[in-house]
Amino acid sequence: MAVINQSKFFMKKVMYLFVAVIMFVFTACGGGETATQEAATEEVVEEVVEEVVEDTAAAEEAEATEEAEATEEAAE
Repeated sequence: MAVINQSKFFMKKVMYLFVAVIMFVFTACGGGETATQEAATEEVVEEVVEEVVEDTAAAEEAEATEEAEATEEAAE
């Protein structure tokens, strides 16, 4: 009977080890998608900011041109 108890105790340890390894594998393999998604989001934000800056600069140039034309017309 002592052999049976030792066998059960050994199998219990093996099962706990197996479960711990499986949990580690699932945890380690699941994190790759989040990092890729975050990088894609950062790229989109950078593009939008650059477009806004370019649009603002174009709007300021247009205002300056309009003011210059209005000043020239008033002077004539």
